[in-house]
Amino acid sequence: MGMYLVDVSADSWAHDGYAGLLDAAFAARDLPAWTGPPGPGGRFEEKLIPSMDAFAELCARHGAAEFLDASLFVPVDFAGLIELPRASSFDDVTNVFSAQRLRAAIAPIAAGIALPAGLPSGPMALTNAVDDPLVFYVALFQQAAEFSVGHGRPLTYV
Repeated sequence: MGMYLVDVSADSWAHDGYAGLLDAAFAARDLPAWTGPPGPGGRFEEKLIPSMDAFAELCARHGAAEFLDASLFVPVDFAGLIELPRASSFDDVTNVFSAQRLRAAIAPIAAGIALPAGLPSGPMALTNAVDDPLVFYVALFQQAAEFSVGHGRPLTYV
């Protein structure tokens, strides 16, 4: 089994109950409501297999560990985590983080480890191709942020 980071389809978003809770949280921060993910589009899926310990330590050294507490990434720019009173797959609440902020947080980490260019992308591409846990997680979160922002789709763990 394991844990996967996957995109949330428009149909799932409409039925999962995130929309109203997130809109209320955005309103409390004086942010506009988000319309949710567009219809059919690309797909993101990666299985989180290796230990994250070295990656979490690297994120902490860069002052970028906050996103590790998120269970939902959305393509909306806001600071910090937003806690929604809805259970996620692995917790009693859903912690939401901005995919734009994730992209900004992971960029210096990727540069710092000289993340190789030309890594594969697409569903399960990194899971099947990258053996180094540190490279895997840096690439995973870099690609996740780019996918979410580029396709306008949220990502969550299942």
